[in-house]
Amino acid sequence: MIDVAYPYFDTNLSWLSNNYRLLLEANDETVPVRERLRFLGIYAYQTKEFFRVRVPNLLAMAEVSNDIRTKLNLFPESLLEHIYETVENQLTEFNEILVSGILPALIEQGVHLYYREPFAPDHQPYLRKFFIDKVFRCLQPVFLDSRRSSKTPVFESKQLYLVVRLQHREDSEEDWYASVNVPFEPFGRFLELPELDGKRHVAFLEDVIRENLPLLFPGYDILESYAIRVERETELSIEDEYPMQLAQRILKQLEKRNFIQPSQYFYESGMPLYMREYLVNKVAIPMNEFHERGDYIYMQDLGKFPMLSKRLDYPYQRPVQNPDFDEYTSIFESIQTADQLLHLPYQSYEPIVRFFNEAAVDPHVREIHVSLYKISPNSFILNSLISASRNGKRVTTYVELNTKMDIQENLQWSKKMRDAGVKIILSVPGLKVHAKMALVKRKVQKGWERYAFLGTGGFYRLTSREIVDHALLTNHRELTNELELLFGYLSTQDEPKKYKYLPFNFLQVTQFTLQKKLLELIDREIANCNAGLKSFVTIKINQLQDHLLIDKLYQAGQAGVPVHVIVSESCGLISGLPSLSDNIVVSRHVDRYIENTRIFHFGNRGNDEIFLTSCDWTHRNLHRRIDICFPVLDESLKNQMRMVLRNYANDNQKSVRLDLYQNNLRIAEDSKGKVRAQDANYRLVEKIEKNGPTRKAE
Repeated sequence: MIDVAYPYFDTNLSWLSNNYRLLLEANDETVPVRERLRFLGIYAYQTKEFFRVRVPNLLAMAEVSNDIRTKLNLFPESLLEHIYETVENQLTEFNEILVSGILPALIEQGVHLYYREPFAPDHQPYLRKFFIDKVFRCLQPVFLDSRRSSKTPVFESKQLYLVVRLQHREDSEEDWYASVNVPFEPFGRFLELPELDGKRHVAFLEDVIRENLPLLFPGYDILESYAIRVERETELSIEDEYPMQLAQRILKQLEKRNFIQPSQYFYESGMPLYMREYLVNKVAIPMNEFHERGDYIYMQDLGKFPMLSKRLDYPYQRPVQNPDFDEYTSIFESIQTADQLLHLPYQSYEPIVRFFNEAAVDPHVREIHVSLYKISPNSFILNSLISASRNGKRVTTYVELNTKMDIQENLQWSKKMRDAGVKIILSVPGLKVHAKMALVKRKVQKGWERYAFLGTGGFYRLTSREIVDHALLTNHRELTNELELLFGYLSTQDEPKKYKYLPFNFLQVTQFTLQKKLLELIDREIANCNAGLKSFVTIKINQLQDHLLIDKLYQAGQAGVPVHVIVSESCGLISGLPSLSDNIVVSRHVDRYIENTRIFHFGNRGNDEIFLTSCDWTHRNLHRRIDICFPVLDESLKNQMRMVLRNYANDNQKSVRLDLYQNNLRIAEDSKGKVRAQDANYRLVEKIEKNGPTRKAE
């Protein structure tokens, strides 16, 4: 039953509801079969992240006092029980989709994935040769019996292992146990085998190793083997989730109780209890840290299934050119004419590359400020920034060293940039720069010119062509002036509360103005509705969890304001509650590309306002990070965004409605026929390209 006195859906269960939406997509027979595997891979990744991020928090909260948990309406023990049951049910469905749906569909397309089955005799010589020539040198077999090991063996985090039970042929009365690493690098998870019977064949790397274990342990009989993987780097995010005073109380209590974040060991189904008990005794793994998974573990690698045929994938969509950029030799001239908006990945990201490349070599450019958030070696921007600094420009970057990426690679790129003279300002707790923004300053005869990049997604992912984002290039005076003010503040690394006032009017900034501005905008819609004027609120966002803003949306819905929330991840707002949210629609959208855009649309008496942002409505984003929200001011660009949002609102193919219990309900087709937002938005940018530039060069 829903507690109407606490009308917020639990973040953890909402996360799992979103995970289930991924399973629905994987089970959709209209989706190309390799793409269905990709959705299973995304599901596996999100489930892995859930256990890394959410479960440790709940285990920690089970240790704090009852008064704190009651205040938060949080009951960790019963919630964890519900979570484990939900995940178990989802994993059962995951396996059913894969075994009964996708594997037969692969066979129909002439592809066979060996799945818990013996290899054909004709493939065994190839597997043996590959094992001896390639894999053998990368393996580290270790006996787990402490009498035969100089040190107690430890399973390394994020590494897949086989735990092998075996017997020495000269002493069959005693079982021995050993571990063998599964080296994904440099081989990948899947091995393509020679064609056989007119079909392409693929094998899991761990099965290739299993097949050849007798070569690895000569003189032993292999009795059985099971895969295991440990996740030690769990994340306790108390400070990001709760207000500072409350978070400090919680952390103090955890410290008094000597709370230690548990490791999590994931094992494939079928591993017998006696093998787990052996690991408990010999390798000191607590039994409660074991979590069973499916027939194979770490299945996020399904997203890297080999590209064997174009028939297995969505048809290629060429990146559409934005014609407004082609009228000028200089990207800055194009931006001077009018604001430019890119719809990614449908349009080419080439103008963004040009923006930074031109800034690096333009003799009039004196300064470049950019928030990288995360460094990635695939990010096109790093070389441009290094070139700019070597060309005498003053370059300042704001970076978070992200532990989920290769920290060594991060440090290497940081050193390259510093050696070139780039100033790097690292994020500090409570002041992580999550905003996707850049500012270029040019000194010309008439004075300073400022050009800004403002985006909904990070630079390190723009070239992937897998994620839906928007990017605005502008030289709007007020926006760029306020952006320079923000970069100036960030260079101080002072806490926002030390600044009672910074004049942000066009640019809204978290920890300064954004939450207050959003409340004011929703209040305005409520007042307009009460006056009989046109009003509505449409929010497209990844995560909606902030209770203050949810309450304001409830208030708007009660006043009669049409509210539509489009989420791509978790949502704490409960739609359809009588007299509270029965005027609010919540939909979730999953399709070919990963949705990452955050768009806010307000009716405003018919003079609608549209904002883009990189900020979700969570405590972390609103109170612990620096994020920005910026308006779309150009009327032609606003019209494009209206059509984008209309396509999402009308989607009846890839959108689902969320009910009172966050069930993902399919939307029935109406008289308009089939509407699929991502396809419609691609056709929109094709139309923009076909119509040619909207502002002709003089």
